[in-house]
Amino acid sequence: MRVLISVLVAAMALSGCANFHRSAESGYAGSPEDIRYSDQADRGSYDRETRQTAYELGKDPAYLSSKDLQDIRNRQQVRQLERSLSSRKEREQYSKILPWLKNDAEKIEFLSVPSIEGRQQWINRNNVWSRAQAPQEEMKSLIETQDIAVGMPQDYVKRSWGDPMSVEVSGNPIYKNERWKYQKFVSAPEGYRKETRYVYFEGGRVVGWETE
Repeated sequence: MRVLISVLVAAMALSGCANFHRSAESGYAGSPEDIRYSDQADRGSYDRETRQTAYELGKDPAYLSSKDLQDIRNRQQVRQLERSLSSRKEREQYSKILPWLKNDAEKIEFLSVPSIEGRQQWINRNNVWSRAQAPQEEMKSLIETQDIAVGMPQDYVKRSWGDPMSVEVSGNPIYKNERWKYQKFVSAPEGYRKETRYVYFEGGRVVGWETE
């Protein structure tokens, strides 16, 4: 299945599942070739690929600003560059730092470096690994209260909630597009009840969650 997480999210929306949250930064996109852009507020002004990417970024194709269009171009360029990673070592290197890259612009900057050695120098120069060792104050407080938030990396979710019961993967595992399942007992008027939680990741960061 090409886009398991997006399908699951759509299904949940149709079924009325409660307590689902999703980030505007989440989404998938395909090839950026032959994309037409326009500032007209008309869905017909954009081709199918542009409209799809807009929806995946949480944007309405009928009302796309210049910044929205740039975000769409960036997401499509990221997908194109990801597909250009030809060796296993390149893909593994990218997978390891993916959760710590701040945004699509930074992903483009990293992926545009022409060699695996050059990319390693980029990682060192930008102190990427220090990001994993020093969570922001907001993340620290979330971990202390056993909570999660959109944008939280997978490592921090494990610190807060522990290891998941199961993990479902969408597409190539190196891109960390996953759904984690948790179960726990929570306080209820009748005592305690078992609660199932699903956490959705894209690029190794939380984009949404659902509670059953």
